[in-house]
Amino acid sequence: MSELPNNWTTARLGDLAEDISYGYTAPSTREKVGPHLLRITDIQENEVLWKTVPYCEIDSEQANKYLLKENDLVFARTGATVGKSFLIRGEIPDAIFASYLIRVRCMRPEAAGYLSLYFRSQDYWRQITGFSAGIGQPNVNGSKLKELVIPLPPLAEQTRIAAKLDELLAQVDTLKARIDGIPALLKRFRQSVLTAAVSAQLTEEWRVKNTNYSNIDMNPKAKYLSTEELASAEELLRKPLPSSWEKYALEQLVEAERGIPYGIVQTGVAVSEGVPTVRCGDIKSLCIDTSDLKIVSPDIEQDYKRTRLKGGEVLLAIRGSVGNAGVASESLRNCNISREVAMIPTLPSVLPLYLAYLLQSPIGQRLLVSKVRGVAQKGINLADVKRLPVALPPYEEQNEIVFRVEQFFAYADQLQAKVDAARKRVDQMTQSILAKAFRGELVPQDPSDEPANVLLDRIKAQRTAVPNAKRGRRSVMAC
Repeated sequence: MSELPNNWTTARLGDLAEDISYGYTAPSTREKVGPHLLRITDIQENEVLWKTVPYCEIDSEQANKYLLKENDLVFARTGATVGKSFLIRGEIPDAIFASYLIRVRCMRPEAAGYLSLYFRSQDYWRQITGFSAGIGQPNVNGSKLKELVIPLPPLAEQTRIAAKLDELLAQVDTLKARIDGIPALLKRFRQSVLTAAVSAQLTEEWRVKNTNYSNIDMNPKAKYLSTEELASAEELLRKPLPSSWEKYALEQLVEAERGIPYGIVQTGVAVSEGVPTVRCGDIKSLCIDTSDLKIVSPDIEQDYKRTRLKGGEVLLAIRGSVGNAGVASESLRNCNISREVAMIPTLPSVLPLYLAYLLQSPIGQRLLVSKVRGVAQKGINLADVKRLPVALPPYEEQNEIVFRVEQFFAYADQLQAKVDAARKRVDQMTQSILAKAFRGELVPQDPSDEPANVLLDRIKAQRTAVPNAKRGRRSVMAC
């Protein structure tokens, strides 16, 4: 800990606490059989919704030992949130705390606000991490908490620091909330771009100036899209597909010899050497994640040569993450797919990326979701995938659409990168403000304040005057 201002001192939490106690062990219930039983899981985002906190049975004499009061601090002593603390304030119902929490009650209740803010600082977390070093399951117990070293300013300055921190951190939280809301806006932006792209809006002006188009190749083995199939799709979408584009069944747009198949039915146990295989979980929105492909035995894969990838095929998840679509990159050549994935090898007049945009768009997703079947194992039948209605622009317009979508998406990606950087800066800002506060640099010192060491001596004298029995049978102060 760096050098502190003149009127400051350091103290252990045990010197400042009237009581450090473990909580009550009892089953919880939704029936109002006694007081609320506050658990670790009831503390979310530094808030407790008391209406959702369950109850427990406890006799009145025991309840008094565990009853929560304003300015009590509770700590998670194990689990994923170990070390996190919460300051009890506001309107508090009749409530006790559960056994996986530790309660700290300060000798001076007005110091609780200052301490609760210190327990958010990196200096505090360094100490907590040090306590858990070399332990398989990190935990915090009362004895460890008692040894925490706290930078202690005069009591009046503690109040000023807490007030200033509350003000500044509230501003930071507001900024963070606004930043956290941007990714959702960008997601909606991308979806809007895809909707405009596949509904003929994105290239409306472009079509006026470009009227010479190439013909669309079709799979001669596939049936044409019927009037009934088109009408059913448009009824589902509650709007017609673009009138300026031709309508097809998806199977009309793929290679006749390969069709739209799914892959390896039973991939078996993963092996160290074999054929990388794309499964439904590897297909994300508009991309294929190749970081963890399952390696399938060549003896199993050899019976599925039809679905070996060449690169450029559209892959559609038809089980699991149903509806996600992406284009197989050249690096996936000679890899295969599992039964959970449909391969869509498009004809030369169909851009794979355009088709992926269509499938991943809100329009494509609505059509796909309407075909999902099953309860425990949801999925889409290949027959429904093959007959999916597709409004397809000419090849030249597909190219233009892909170009424009990529531009918009690149812009969104740049904004996302800036958001991520801003989020990191905000997180650093919080810790920077806290560090300044506990170095004595956030608010000016007042020479007339009673020095912290005098306060500490008075607290020690006060504790000496209070009999141990009044501090609770399960107090760890005497440990």
